[in-house]
Amino acid sequence: MSKGQKSFVKGAAILGAAGLVVKLIGAIFRIPLTNIIGWEGMANYQVAYPLYAALVVISTAGLPAAISRMVSERVTVGDFKGAHKVFQTAFKVLLIIGIVSTIILLSISGLIANATGIPSAKLSLMMIAPALLFVALLSAYRGYFQGLQEMVPTAATQIIEQIVKLGAGLYLASLWIDKGVEYGAAGALLGVSISEICALVLVIGLYNRKKKDLKENRRKHGSRALLSPDKSTAKELLRIAVPITLGACIMPIVGLLDTLIVTNTMATINYSAYNLLSPIDSFGVLTGSVNPLINMPAVLSLALCMSLVPAISEAKTRKDAASVGTRSAMGFKLAILIGLPCAVGMYLLAQPIITLLYSSRLSSGGLSAEEIAVIKEGLRIGAELLRTLSIGVLFLTMLQTMTGILQGAGKQHIPLINLGIGAVVKVVLSIALIRIPSLNINGAAIGTAACYGIAALLNIAAVIKYTKPNIKAGSGLLMPVISTAVMGAAVYFIYNAASASLGNTKSTLICIAAAIIIYVLMLFITGSLQKEDMAFIPGGGKVTRLMNKLRFWRE
Repeated sequence: MSKGQKSFVKGAAILGAAGLVVKLIGAIFRIPLTNIIGWEGMANYQVAYPLYAALVVISTAGLPAAISRMVSERVTVGDFKGAHKVFQTAFKVLLIIGIVSTIILLSISGLIANATGIPSAKLSLMMIAPALLFVALLSAYRGYFQGLQEMVPTAATQIIEQIVKLGAGLYLASLWIDKGVEYGAAGALLGVSISEICALVLVIGLYNRKKKDLKENRRKHGSRALLSPDKSTAKELLRIAVPITLGACIMPIVGLLDTLIVTNTMATINYSAYNLLSPIDSFGVLTGSVNPLINMPAVLSLALCMSLVPAISEAKTRKDAASVGTRSAMGFKLAILIGLPCAVGMYLLAQPIITLLYSSRLSSGGLSAEEIAVIKEGLRIGAELLRTLSIGVLFLTMLQTMTGILQGAGKQHIPLINLGIGAVVKVVLSIALIRIPSLNINGAAIGTAACYGIAALLNIAAVIKYTKPNIKAGSGLLMPVISTAVMGAAVYFIYNAASASLGNTKSTLICIAAAIIIYVLMLFITGSLQKEDMAFIPGGGKVTRLMNKLRFWRE
């Protein structure tokens, strides 16, 4: 395996492991937070957080990817001075963007809160606004390190963000909840701002530790300019960043539209025969309880996306079409292996998972009959939404991975167009379906799944056209489907057999553990994971030796 392949695999593994930890912490955070502030409090939280996420994406999403790509291109040809100039230029731009976006969010917080029909969310918006400045500066360092194919700083800052958010957010939510659910939500979001400060301090420390080596590389290798004289670093950054930013901001903006569509549309229809929750509570269940679960599997594909950009860009710079095709095919295969079993597992265990995570409030004392009814209805609606959105899990993992491949190949405008098409479909479907009383909030979930599906399929077609990945129909598609089918059947029968005697919690945990074991075994039995694949996986040599001893593979 070449040095470039090893860097790609190591980078994907580091970001994947960190991303999994981040999503697990994030899911853990949402569970006690929901139990502290309730679904109405989560609705306040989810008015502010998606807007924050949208502004973060609009202000910073494209530039880190552009930094990563431009730094990787320059380091590949030994232009370390040029790579550092990219970082310096981007840092200045992001500093200005961070200040401006913070001021904007503070200024429009009341307007946005009123527009969503939840005016109490203004306080939450104000508490999270300062995070925009710190995350902008943080993204400059992350993009630089990723371009050097050093993923540890990104992974470390992601983890510290979540740990601090978990601790500070839950503490402040508990401290302020007595003042009202809106204060509890605001406390949780102040924890987000604190977490970004801590992550920024950490990455600055990591950069300072490496500063001496970076200076030495610049002194040794000098400068080999890649840009023509009429092009500046800033112009090149923007040329790459703008299409990526436009593509990345589509879904956060659609998420903001979702907030307006769901709360305002549901307020105009009578769906009480099908859903006992208020529009605000229904919105809280969808965005605060279900969406974080759907996004968990996608963290590994997002890590692939982040690692694929510099890896494929490096191969493209070297005009190594074979490596571009090989890395694209591996990204495609790993996305299938991640997304497919997660989608099936979430569909089959939707009710048990929601009950496991969000039913603890039922055991607390002092609840009225009305409050108990609302919690039980929320659990039922949550399971229904999770089943619907689980269908989009595979498409989301494919969408993110294919986006990384196309960005690395210099086709960053294509994911923008494809996601835009999917977003239009989502908005139209959501508006139409939410108005059907029997669907109500589930209409928004159906629209989201359709968006991911359309955008993913269009991206796959583009990847096949431009990178020509050598995808094997057997080990890359058919065998993973068979492995997932066996896993799904096992999960279905195990839960039905165990739940009556062991209860929901134990049965669900047993099913999840059994699903992982059975699926991994089936991957080896069916040949979905083959001997040559181990060259792309960290620790693959040990797995190969074990498989040889067990006579799954031949020497």
